[in-house]
Amino acid sequence: MKKLLFVLFGLSIFAFSAFAITGEAINNDVDTAELYEAEKTTTISIVPEKQHTTDKYADVRLEYAPMYDEVRVYYRTANPNFDQGEAMNTVLAVLQDFQKEHKYLSYRYLQEPKLKTTIDKNVKPKKKYTLYFCYVQMVGKTNIGEVSSAEASESESDSE
Repeated sequence: MKKLLFVLFGLSIFAFSAFAITGEAINNDVDTAELYEAEKTTTISIVPEKQHTTDKYADVRLEYAPMYDEVRVYYRTANPNFDQGEAMNTVLAVLQDFQKEHKYLSYRYLQEPKLKTTIDKNVKPKKKYTLYFCYVQMVGKTNIGEVSSAEASESESDSE
């Protein structure tokens, strides 16, 4: 009888410890999944210090999704004499500054740049805003090439 109780006690301890480890692993997976979801949807709004614009009514802002290396650039102006060429040059200059600051090699367009005009009915007199925006993906970090060349030189020295 004592042996049977001892065996049942041992099995119950083993079962409880197995479930405790499984529950802890599930909690870790949930935390990792929540962290991934939070990081996946993170978008950073950036107002560049140097706007590169000659239009005094214009402002530029960026939305950066670091997980996907995607950037949306918005050029907004209330100037009735909107010049799309000036907007395009401003957006390109801001993208180049962003590229240098975050050490990307280049960027590629995910969509063609778009132009949208809206009228703000809450402001008197009514103002017409023009929004020029583009959606790009930044390509390649410059430190990746440095790391791979450092690893290659280490492997060459190890092989000799």
